[in-house]
Amino acid sequence: MFRKSVHFTVNGRFIEIQGKEAFAPLSDTLRYLLRQTGTKVVCSEGDCGACTIMLARAKELDQENLRFRSINSCILPTFLADACHIVTIEGLAQNNQLHEIQQSMVRNFGGQCGFCTPGFVMSISNMYEHKSAPTEQNIKNYLTGNLCRCTGYKPIIESAQDVDTKKLKLIKELYPLKSETKTLNEKTAQALFIESPDKSFFAPTTLDQAVEFKSKHPYARIFSGATDMGVQINKGKDPGNYQMSFHLISDLYTIKVENEKVLIGARVSLDRLQNFMENHIPAFADFLNIFASPQIKNSATLVGNLANGSPIADTTPFLMCLDSQVEILGKKGKRQKVLPEFITGYKKFDLTDDEFITGISFNLSEVKNAKMALYKISQRRDLDISCINASFIFKETAGTVTEAKISFGGVGPTTKRLFEVEKQIIGQKINNQLLENVKKLISDNITPISDVRGTEAYRKLMAMSLFEKFAKEQLGI
Repeated sequence: MFRKSVHFTVNGRFIEIQGKEAFAPLSDTLRYLLRQTGTKVVCSEGDCGACTIMLARAKELDQENLRFRSINSCILPTFLADACHIVTIEGLAQNNQLHEIQQSMVRNFGGQCGFCTPGFVMSISNMYEHKSAPTEQNIKNYLTGNLCRCTGYKPIIESAQDVDTKKLKLIKELYPLKSETKTLNEKTAQALFIESPDKSFFAPTTLDQAVEFKSKHPYARIFSGATDMGVQINKGKDPGNYQMSFHLISDLYTIKVENEKVLIGARVSLDRLQNFMENHIPAFADFLNIFASPQIKNSATLVGNLANGSPIADTTPFLMCLDSQVEILGKKGKRQKVLPEFITGYKKFDLTDDEFITGISFNLSEVKNAKMALYKISQRRDLDISCINASFIFKETAGTVTEAKISFGGVGPTTKRLFEVEKQIIGQKINNQLLENVKKLISDNITPISDVRGTEAYRKLMAMSLFEKFAKEQLGI
């Protein structure tokens, strides 16, 4: 038997949602069903941060120490709040006393019109969960996903700086929720199946259940963080009659290294990936700083970024340069496929109807003693879709190229690994002639289009410029 209700907590109170209401955006559920109207909705795209709440997933591996993170509630379907603890702006005040972060906003006139203020308060709360003594730059980074439409950010930044940490209570202190987590895990131990008049949602607790459902419903849309699909749904796009999520499968939250092989499960968020990569591939971690806002990275997953199939997905070029393996599961069992061969066309993959991605793996040896760089070009530095992105991994001995890996996004219908260019580089001396040769080869081997983000000529020029930047910064040319 499957359960038919979504279970989560809001400010420590157990909530149960059934039927069509489970398909509504979580922000709508909070505002209109639960009357938590402090959570505001402006963009419905996950861009402005007015809807920011704090969320902790009870099914992640470390259930003794809940990881509260900020997310955009406007693009998260309510069914994805299943097995989660949620804290809204209403949950910060205790005993009719404003929370210290709220008090600081008052002291420093950070509220202005007030509509965006709850989102800023929640994002600052998220920052203090991770930074006990944040710098001004930390504050700006953690507020990347929050927009103010009044006079500017100065009083908001000052409010974040002026928080009295001696009076500050963290979310995990306000809501330790140990007994509630145990109860929530008991309530969500069964697989979840919800039906409404026009659609169904399934959340399996095992991979076998997932394979069975996918084989019966080959066009089922698999949700991860919903940071793209949530936007599409809000814009009226139909995700299909059957939808599925792996949020109840604890094994898919795994990220680990064994014998230099990194395995990243399908439920690993980009935030967790970034923290993990700081100790293994710092350049990758640094790049993820400008991938998106904290709210998006706290929801989005690496596998989701790949499976979306966008030719400008920001992580795919580097994964291609790492010769990453896509971990696949279906009725015939497990298999692996090297990433460049896995992507077969625009939003097309080497997957049978019953198969899905369970993770991504690669070897750290690919970056050992290597020169590498990851780049993206977009109209805004932060929280923007790329016009073009790129990744380079080179190895050399005595000034001669011994290994070269080059990959670009935004230069064709798919992310492209330039294998033919790489072959012609091996054995060449690292000098200005190499730089000019590679720039011409890159231009000859990419086929970008012109669109609203950039022309064909601009993309070709940027592709060559990015390699020149890499060559000067990393190869010393």
